[in-house]
Amino acid sequence: MSILMVANCPGCGKVFQKNLRNLCYDCVNILQAEYDTCDRYLRANRKSTTEQLSMATGVSAKQIIIWIKDRRLPVTDYPNLTYPCNSCSEPIRQQEMCYSCRSRLTKDIREMQEKEAKLVHNSFAYKNRVNRY
Repeated sequence: MSILMVANCPGCGKVFQKNLRNLCYDCVNILQAEYDTCDRYLRANRKSTTEQLSMATGVSAKQIIIWIKDRRLPVTDYPNLTYPCNSCSEPIRQQEMCYSCRSRLTKDIREMQEKEAKLVHNSFAYKNRVNRY
């Protein structure tokens, strides 16, 4: 006896048999139609921004950003497609954070590591002084 793996579709709420996309068949078709619409629009308007694409096609900017991050809409082919930095929301074209946020985060991590190393060093030096007496 096999057990059917079913769930409620996050797109429409219908019960469906689980699959790789985690959507029901109808929502998969709707999503594919939206993607095809965006793809056709971008082929005709290569320099469109993410917002312009969303406004022209009616597809949510959130969905377009998912496709950009999944590389279904390659930023190398469409120079003005961007998505927001996870830290400051500045428009970016690659990775998760903009250069300035990555630099700030790296600097903060380095400073924390240096402080931690000083604390460990000071603690070790204190223990050595106490043990001498």
